[in-house]
Amino acid sequence: MVKHAQREESFKIGILRILSESNEPVGSTTISRELVKRGLFTNERTVRNYLKTLEDKGLVLSRGKNGRLITEAGLKELIDSLTYQRLDFVLTRYLSLAYLVTFTPKSNRGRVVANVTLIDKNHLDRALEVLRSLNDAKLLLAPFLKIIDEGETYENISVDKDRAALLTVCNLTVDGILIRSGIPLILKYGGILQFVNKKPMRFVELMSYEGTTVPPLEVFTYRNMTSITGFLKTGTGLIPANYREIPKEARDRVESILSNLSLIGWNILSVIGLPEEPMLGVPVGAGRCGVSIISGVTPTAALKETGLNVEVFAPHCLTRIEDMKPIE
Repeated sequence: MVKHAQREESFKIGILRILSESNEPVGSTTISRELVKRGLFTNERTVRNYLKTLEDKGLVLSRGKNGRLITEAGLKELIDSLTYQRLDFVLTRYLSLAYLVTFTPKSNRGRVVANVTLIDKNHLDRALEVLRSLNDAKLLLAPFLKIIDEGETYENISVDKDRAALLTVCNLTVDGILIRSGIPLILKYGGILQFVNKKPMRFVELMSYEGTTVPPLEVFTYRNMTSITGFLKTGTGLIPANYREIPKEARDRVESILSNLSLIGWNILSVIGLPEEPMLGVPVGAGRCGVSIISGVTPTAALKETGLNVEVFAPHCLTRIEDMKPIE
């Protein structure tokens, strides 16, 4: 029930925001496409239902076939909602998704957090080649993929004509496994990690998750700040990674969990620091250890580096690992 209410609220805010950005009436087709671009996957029929509900509440005004306009009441509702959501939105959402992970290395089943990458359908074969290269280089967190073709719907994802969606495993899945194993962690930064001769050296960019409404690693990806293809060729490059901290007493337990994931074929390219000692150039809190794991947006960043037109929503949703297929 809570999950459904959150979804309803997200679509309400998304639609009102799109209408507020236009001085002219906007139709359901345009709205549905804009929602997809912003990470809210849906179809035109669902959008029409939401619009009818918003119209009944006096938040939007119909202009017939021309579309809808936002009302003054709708603008007030939007401002109030955005103000409420602004503080720590990203961090809260990330931890909520991590907490809902049910996958375990022992069962090799359950829900994982998934990133969604939208690409042009005619570039699908090329994209798969890139993902295979990343998997061979152990830069793909988990060797699994789900493809949603044009016109298909999965969970809350609907794909437009001539497009395809690639679902890959997000590294928040690892955080979820740690949390469900009783390990308290503090998710602190998204960043760009420098590698030289395949060895992690230092973070050259960091962006805090606390108090932000912008996913840090999406920012770095869209700004073309990575050099993953360079790493594939020479072992030297800039790769997106996350940084979190754990109690120093949990260090051995975390190492064991990451090792168990590696044993079932996951590529856990990680660094676990020593207690209370700086790690990869990042100061560590008292009584804690730093832990860095290569980010699940690495596939999207690599696709973007190769010149493909991609859209990333990371993290986006939960999916069953059983619904994904091995990358071969």
